[in-house]
Amino acid sequence: MRLSILTFSFAALLLFFLPIQGICSGTVPLNKGAIVTMTDIDDAGTESPKPSLLNLRYSGSAESDPAHKTLRAMAKASPDSKASYLARMATRFSLQKGTDGSTYGKARITLYGLSYFGSVNTSRAAAGKAILKMTVSSTTNKTRTELTLLTASGNEGSPKIYSKDKTDGSVDFSVAAGDTITVELEFAVSAGTGFQDRPAEVDFFSGEKKVRFEGVRVEILETDPPLPIATPLPEQVFFYDNARCLNRTPTSCLILNKGEQVDDLAERSVSEDLPDTWNDRISCLKIGAKINQVIVYQYPDFKGKSRTFTRTNSNPLGVWSLSGGGWDKSVSSIIVE
Repeated sequence: MRLSILTFSFAALLLFFLPIQGICSGTVPLNKGAIVTMTDIDDAGTESPKPSLLNLRYSGSAESDPAHKTLRAMAKASPDSKASYLARMATRFSLQKGTDGSTYGKARITLYGLSYFGSVNTSRAAAGKAILKMTVSSTTNKTRTELTLLTASGNEGSPKIYSKDKTDGSVDFSVAAGDTITVELEFAVSAGTGFQDRPAEVDFFSGEKKVRFEGVRVEILETDPPLPIATPLPEQVFFYDNARCLNRTPTSCLILNKGEQVDDLAERSVSEDLPDTWNDRISCLKIGAKINQVIVYQYPDFKGKSRTFTRTNSNPLGVWSLSGGGWDKSVSSIIVE
C-alpha cells in the first residue's frame, strides 16, 4: 500500500513557473565577421515540485539571478522519495539584413565565461543528477538545437564534486534576416528515484555552489548573397525548386497567374520530357506586384495545413524562401488570388 501511495504522489507532482518577462537584448547584422556580445537577460524563472500531502519527504530550492547571471539549485530526498528543481534564464536577439544585402548566414553562438561548482551525494548514480544545457531556437523558423554543458551524477561513498572555471560552450546555427533567436540556459537537479534506500542530495546552491556565466557572444561565420530579385509580371507568381529562388535549370521554375488554382501538383509535370512533378517540390516563391495573396496547402484538393504569402512592408518584393519554416518541399496544392 505504501508503494502505491508514493507512486501516486509522484504522478501528481506538478511544476510551477515564475517568469520575469523582458524584451529583445540586441540586433545582429548579417555581416560576415561581425561579433556582438550580449550581457542582458530577457527572462528568467524557476520550477519546483508542488507540495503534496502524500509526499513531503523532500526539500530543495532553485534561484535564478539575472543581475549576476547565476543559477542555483538544490534537491534533497529521503529514502523512497524524489524531487526536482530547475532554474533558467534566457536572452534574445534579432538578425537584420547585412550591409551588402545578405539575408541568410551561419552564426556561432557562444555562452562564455561559464563556471560551476557543486556536489552530488547519492548511493547510486541514478539517484541524483544535475544537467546544464544551452538551447538555441529560432522564433521565425521554429528550429532549435541543444548543447549539454554539464552532466553530473553521484556514486557510492563520499560526495562527488563538480567544478569548472571560465569555460565556453558554442553551437553553430543557421540564421536569416528577420529571425529572433532565443538563447536559453537551463539547470535542472533531481534527487531520489522514489525507491532508493538512502537519502540523496544534489547541491549547487549552498555557499559558493552555483552556476555562473558572463554573457552570450554571437559571431557571423558566413553569409549568403541576397535572394536574387527576379521580375515576375504583376499578375504572376514564380515557384522554384530551390530555397534561393534560382533558375538553375530550365525546369527550376513553375509560373502561375492570378486567379489560377492547382488542386493537385502531382498532375503538374516539371516538363514534357520528365516524369517528375511539382508535388512536394517547391522551396521558394516570388509574388508579382498585383497578386493579392498566394495560399499553399499541405495536401491535394486544398486540404491539410495552409499558409498565406503576400507582399508586406518588411518584404515588399514578395520573395519568400520556405527553407526552415516547415513548408520546404511540402506543398501539394495552390491558390493564387
